[in-house]
Amino acid sequence: PRTAEKPTLRPLNGNRHSPPSAAANSRRHVYETPAKPNSLYKQSLLPPDQRDPALVEVEANKGKSFLKAQYRPGWIIRGLLHEQDYNATSTGSNITVTDRFRSETKFGPVYTKYRKMIVLAMFEDHYLAIPLFTHNGNGLAYKSRPDEFIGIKDHRARAEEGLLQQQSRHEPLVTEAINSGIHLFDVKSTAHVTYALSRKYDLPVILEGQLTRSSINRLIRLFNQFAPTELKDRQGKVIY
Repeated sequence: PRTAEKPTLRPLNGNRHSPPSAAANSRRHVYETPAKPNSLYKQSLLPPDQRDPALVEVEANKGKSFLKAQYRPGWIIRGLLHEQDYNATSTGSNITVTDRFRSETKFGPVYTKYRKMIVLAMFEDHYLAIPLFTHNGNGLAYKSRPDEFIGIKDHRARAEEGLLQQQSRHEPLVTEAINSGIHLFDVKSTAHVTYALSRKYDLPVILEGQLTRSSINRLIRLFNQFAPTELKDRQGKVIY
């Protein structure tokens, strides 16, 4: 039986959820690529000119799996997010782009990046998380719907380390606790409330910290405001 590893922030205890199905395991093989020789060794032990930038990042961000019962709303985690490369798809381009975040699969390019996320809700086999973005340091400057985002304030930041400006009409969320070794959150970081992600409990993550109770409650209420309750037409009338 698997033994729970004690997280740094307010651990809970409970039973492990069911293991992945055979179908899930078979699908996983489609995306697997042969390991590079350097992946057999710690990148930090290799000469700088032989290090793979992507593998260096993987080594630096190696997390661990938490049990289902250990998760709680308001956790701030960091984990891998794989998305279809919409830039290549939308343009129909077959030009190879040199980007350490971009990988080729049998089904087309995939963009992969370590993302901070806020745990929103837990279910039987998965949880919902709201991802954080800085949009290349631009914040919400070029977003047409800024109210679908909400800022986040690192409680450790001093005034001289960066002034957090409210980027949407929503009051920024506030962290309550952050684990040691975690860098200050970028002042341009915002949570994309309407872009909730569904994730399995087995996926390894780094537990960075947690929000205050009032902040997670505000995030849940905001998410529910955007969630549809009935089918409506463009004029806002309910369609029966």
